Amino acid sequence: MAPSIKSKLEAHFREKMFVESLLPVTEWKVELASFDIHKITNPEVSGIGYQEGDLKGFYNVKAYVLDRDGYTCQHCRGKSKDSRLHCHHIVFRSQKGTDAPENLITLCETCHKALHNGEFKLSGNKSKTKHATEIGILKSQIRKSGWSFAETFGYETKYRREQVLKLLKTHYFDAVAICCRDDQNVEVEDSVLLKRNVSRGDYQQRTGKRSEKKIPTGKLFGLRKFDLVKTSKGIGFVKGKRSSGFFAISDLFGNKISDSVNVKKKCRRLSARSTTLVQMVQMTHSSPTCHFRQAGTVEEGVSC
Repeated sequence: MAPSIKSKLEAHFREKMFVESLLPVTEWKVELASFDIHKITNPEVSGIGYQEGDLKGFYNVKAYVLDRDGYTCQHCRGKSKDSRLHCHHIVFRSQKGTDAPENLITLCETCHKALHNGEFKLSGNKSKTKHATEIGILKSQIRKSGWSFAETFGYETKYRREQVLKLLKTHYFDAVAICCRDDQNVEVEDSVLLKRNVSRGDYQQRTGKRSEKKIPTGKLFGLRKFDLVKTSKGIGFVKGKRSSGFFAISDLFGNKISDSVNVKKKCRRLSARSTTLVQMVQMTHSSPTCHFRQAGTVEEGVSC
């Protein structure tokens, strides 16, 4: 398994343990998404078109790319008179490039060597199917992990959320719809717990101007970056520090609350920073079928 896929799989299990540390979970219900990768690359495909892709009639991807490019170098357009052709990855496999035809280009050997010598660069487009492919792998690995859960599907979630619960489309309302039964009387909290993972420190600039300056990561006026503070201009996380004592404050996702808050006056730290930032926010919504109750009451059990 690729390290990036393994990291995302472990992130799912960490979230599972986090939820279990907060709630008395009696049953897990998980919505496993499926994606039509052919439809992503070609929205018009239907019927027999699924069996007649771009590679139909070609021995392999390389043969298709050479034919698509007219057996001509796409950089010099044949000006080098070099008949030796290469099928080159625009974004290297080592840099998360794929073997998809849109990431391959025909180059003559002269241009191919010049490219690897750094004489010119090719600009590539991001893969449209990367995340869909990763989801498919994650889905398979979660099923094999031994995690006991009931599987549900997107169309069931959408029906419950829209037709039964009469709720808007949000991630947390989707979670409510996944958990509940069609005949269940649902009580929804009026607050949502948001999380964000951040690095332990800041990235040090390695080249260019000011690359010799070390980034200060310690406390200033008793505060570090990403500490949660209550100030005269609101509650938020420390985003930037200044020796003058005027700090920049943002919400959990980096949106500006204030560029200049005097932390030397009327400022209180609510929690110290960690690699996982957590913040409770209030949500405003009404539904004819759901009862929204004030946060703080405890439910005897929950099904997720």
